[in-house]
Amino acid sequence: MSEEDALVDEFFSEVNDKYYPQVLEGIDMLEGGDLGEGIEILSRPLHTIKGVTGFMSGFEYASGFTHKVEDFLKKVQAGSVEQSSENITLLSRAVNMIFQVVEQIRDEGVPDEEEPNEILGKIDEASGSGPQDEALAFDGVDTEEKQGVLVLRVKDARVHLAPQRDLLTSAIMQADPGSSILLDLSRVLTFNSAAWETIAAYSEAFKIAVFGMCPACKTTFYSWGMDDRVAVHPDEESYFTNAAPGTENN
Repeated sequence: MSEEDALVDEFFSEVNDKYYPQVLEGIDMLEGGDLGEGIEILSRPLHTIKGVTGFMSGFEYASGFTHKVEDFLKKVQAGSVEQSSENITLLSRAVNMIFQVVEQIRDEGVPDEEEPNEILGKIDEASGSGPQDEALAFDGVDTEEKQGVLVLRVKDARVHLAPQRDLLTSAIMQADPGSSILLDLSRVLTFNSAAWETIAAYSEAFKIAVFGMCPACKTTFYSWGMDDRVAVHPDEESYFTNAAPGTENN
């Protein structure tokens, strides 16, 4: 068993034996009207789950989702979000969804993001911020036209949420069909399978290549078979020397 597998096994053992019972107790207190004690009980397992999943390859979405639920929990606790029955119900639903997300990633490799993203939208509304704030929180993608190639330089260290994938899609669509796209991941620490699927979905319409992948990015890339659809180069210079348009006869 690898060190990563051992970490995942240990995490889910803690989830089943410790965190989930704590969460059930906290939710019971919330729904019973003991808001202060319920939030105190919930805050401990949520903080731990957020931190541990942040170090587990493939679980980045779970960490990001838990982080947003934890922020909402703190806002309810501080009173900056109305402590209404609707918001308490939303908080309970969001906390339960954390466990559904981590189990889906464990069992399927990726989460079904539709319901979690719906919950995040409701949290945005309850917190007084619109959904556009989600995209603005990211550093995004810089684009550069170089020797007939659209270079996409990803600036976020971790790419695993739907708004980030939307930014990638918008950047890709700046290119003309059939043209070449080079993805620069030199600043990226993790790039999850859903993000790779977003890139690969355009591999028939564009000639896509990538460079600058860190070990974690490579692990996800190769384990999901993306090398069949996206060309890999060690660095930018290598690509423009050997694979860019006009180098075929070099």
